[in-house]
Amino acid sequence: MIPAAARGTTTVSARAVARIAQQAATETPNAVGAVRGTATVRGQRAEVSVRLGLPWPADLGRRAGEVQRHVASRTGELTGLSVRVARLRVARLQRPAGGTVAFETTAPAARGRRVPRRWWSARPTPVVVTALLGASAAGLLTADMASVHLFGNAPATWRTGLVDRLATTSPAAGSVTVAAAAMAVAGLWLLLLACTPGLRKRHVVAGFGAGRSIALDRAAVASVVRDRVLDTDGVDSVRVRVGRRRVRVRADLAFGDRAAAREQAGAAARDALADCRLNRPPRVALRLRTTGVWDPAPPAPGPVPVPAGGTEPEESP
Repeated sequence: MIPAAARGTTTVSARAVARIAQQAATETPNAVGAVRGTATVRGQRAEVSVRLGLPWPADLGRRAGEVQRHVASRTGELTGLSVRVARLRVARLQRPAGGTVAFETTAPAARGRRVPRRWWSARPTPVVVTALLGASAAGLLTADMASVHLFGNAPATWRTGLVDRLATTSPAAGSVTVAAAAMAVAGLWLLLLACTPGLRKRHVVAGFGAGRSIALDRAAVASVVRDRVLDTDGVDSVRVRVGRRRVRVRADLAFGDRAAAREQAGAAARDALADCRLNRPPRVALRLRTTGVWDPAPPAPGPVPVPAGGTEPEESP
């Protein structure tokens, strides 16, 4: 029965809010590719998380902030809720098909809040596995107990056999030691998952505070660094691997001076990471090797030698 205070009111489900947030994100010119959203509704408040792609090159912080503000305002208008976009996950960066995007170097303004080092994961898989195992064991035991006490059936063979084995097995037995060690390891593993943030493959963008944060996937950061290093003269191919503390760049040089190309490629990789505005930018480890058809830069032309006692040679017309 619906309470009297709730009669005549419209309740918007979390799934509907998520769909509206997805559509609002696709309305912005800053979003490219597929968009996914999740929402949590508590009374008249809703918290939305959006996963999308952004155009590149562009100021990621500014464009992500514009997407957050538009999604919050548009979703609030259509649902009547107080909407806050808590998390914006940039899954990839890509160049728009219609042309180039102007790049701006304006850094996002600080919000006066501490920027989180990493996002905390809800750990859905360990939670579901633990809940299923516990519910299955409790359900089997409850069903057998109800069958015995309500319908007068005999106890299940597996339950009586388990009770007899537990009663006759010594605590010093090897099976007991192995089971205890396995349970201890499982408990420590669950404790470790509860005390660590997880989501290691996402880097938080600086300048947005804890209440409204933006994160880039490692694949998106790698694509930015790869595109920027490929613009270096003489670089033929680039492979980038983004870690938690280090970005490993492997580049092949087809022509040009090796020392100059190495300096330019390293500067390009560092500039790309600076453009991403990461809260904790990783260090760049660059490895540049020459290809089999590498053509070094030709030596600079020197002065033409003048014969002793003679004059400088005249240029032929």
